[in-house]
Formats: sequence, structure tokens, C-alpha cells
Amino acid sequence: MLLLVAGIITLSRLPLLVLSADEGRDALLYQVDIFLPPKEGKNETADILDIQETVKDLSDIDVLFSFKELGNPRIILVLDVEKACSWPQLTGFLSSKGYEFNVTSLYYDSDFAQELGVNMTKDMLASSFGNRDLLMGKVTFPVKGLSTLEYNDMIKWTVERQVDIINNGQQLACFRTLAEYPVKWTFFLPVTQHRIDEYQEYFHGPRDYQLVVTRIENLDSYTGVCQGV
Repeated sequence: MLLLVAGIITLSRLPLLVLSADEGRDALLYQVDIFLPPKEGKNETADILDIQETVKDLSDIDVLFSFKELGNPRIILVLDVEKACSWPQLTGFLSSKGYEFNVTSLYYDSDFAQELGVNMTKDMLASSFGNRDLLMGKVTFPVKGLSTLEYNDMIKWTVERQVDIINNGQQLACFRTLAEYPVKWTFFLPVTQHRIDEYQEYFHGPRDYQLVVTRIENLDSYTGVCQGV
């Protein structure tokens, strides 16, 4: 895992735009992180493939993305849950297997961009990545020492840079955590060393974000076979 922490900024007075309770927004998108505890005699590969097949068959739950963290027994799902009553299909299955899991409400970064006055549409964001080397980034905009206007401008500047990256041909899927403060994003994209270096430079410097980057693979590509580097 590549861990990049570039200082801490906190904000004494959060802006109204950022503090909106997202009223009227259907919180249908969720990130589900599933952790398979190591147990003697357990077949990790079989468990992961069982999860993969189970989530594909869930009713009224659309799997937008499914990943596995490289080197760790952690599954990362991004789901569009069409009906709240569909949840027990997944939570019941995970609980019956004894898996630990966390659920985070999300919404598309393109929706957030529109609130900021930035022209980003959903069709600009990637909907699949295929069998490629990938990374997941988690960005936090900590809160201290900025005015309302400065905080909004910092976030808007970052969204505008995302649009530039997409327009330059980079596949990117990005979500904001719903009603979470300080503002947090999760993004997925193909990875190269050039791209890692670019993001290190991008998130360092005067913007002072907190960034944690994790290498992942598409769950559809997972075989459980150790691959040489």
C-alpha cells in the first residue's frame, strides 16, 4: 500500500455548500468493504469467489464495481441499491459467513461537481476498467484554518483538475462520501508508475490533502493464483 499524507488542514467554520445534508438526494450508492478474517483451514480463494458469485445474483442491487485489495483478503464493492429491502440479501449472507464488513454511502462526484459549478457529467466517469492494474485512492479535505470561500475554492480547484485529467484520456471513477465531513472522496483508476508519481505531485504542496492509495485488482480477474512481479 502506498500511503501519502500531506499535512492537515482543518476548517473552523464549514461552508454551507459543503455542509448541506444532501436533502432530496437518493442515497442509493454504497461502498461495501468486506474483510475475510484469516482462519486455519479456510479456503480464502473459495470464499472470495463465493462472494463474487453471490453479489452477481442479488435482486435489485446493481454491482457497479467489484475489486480485491492486492495482498490482503479484502473485497471492495460499489453497489447501486434500488430498494432498501434488498439489503438483507447481502448483509444476511455476509453475517452468516462470519465476515466483517463496513458500508459507506456515496454519490457520484459528477453530481458534486454540478453543485460547485464545474461541468462534469456522469458519462465522463469510467464505468469499467477491464483486466488492468488499478489503484483506489481515498482523499480527505481536512478542516482547519481556511475561510468558507477558501475551502470551497480548494475543493472546486480539485474537481476542475479531475476534469482536466479525464479530458487528457485518463479513465477515472470518483465518488464523494455522502454527508461526511470533512469532505472525502474515493476514486478508482488504472495505475502506472507515471500515474503514481503524478498523483504524488498533485496531492502534495499547498493543497495539503490527506491521500491513501491502495493497489487493487478487478474481482472478475481474481484467480487466487500468485502472480510474479
